[in-house]
Amino acid sequence: MAERNIDINGYDIAAFLAHQAVEKLLKSIFTIEGKAIPKIHYIDELAYQLSLPEEVINDVADITADYTFARYPDVAEHIPYEEYDEDVARDKVEKAKRVFDALKGRYKAVESEG
Repeated sequence: MAERNIDINGYDIAAFLAHQAVEKLLKSIFTIEGKAIPKIHYIDELAYQLSLPEEVINDVADITADYTFARYPDVAEHIPYEEYDEDVARDKVEKAKRVFDALKGRYKAVESEG
């Protein structure tokens, strides 16, 4: 859905959905590994708690703020849709995809069981 929103110029929504996908992925890894799921939306903190590799944490850190910024227009000087463009949205979605690819080993076994 994040990619589809890029195609319809929903760049802020694409960034938000990239964040949401990564958040759900990281929280699912907590579950898979039998750990309590933190009740936070800071995906960089989730990544640290899961001891993810630095390159993954860097991608996660770059999309962490998109939960708040893309969702709540009162946290910045501008309306979210004015701050996001196609390049930014594509970058956020690509980073989310890299996180999924990097963590395949941590969720692949469950995926093949289903």
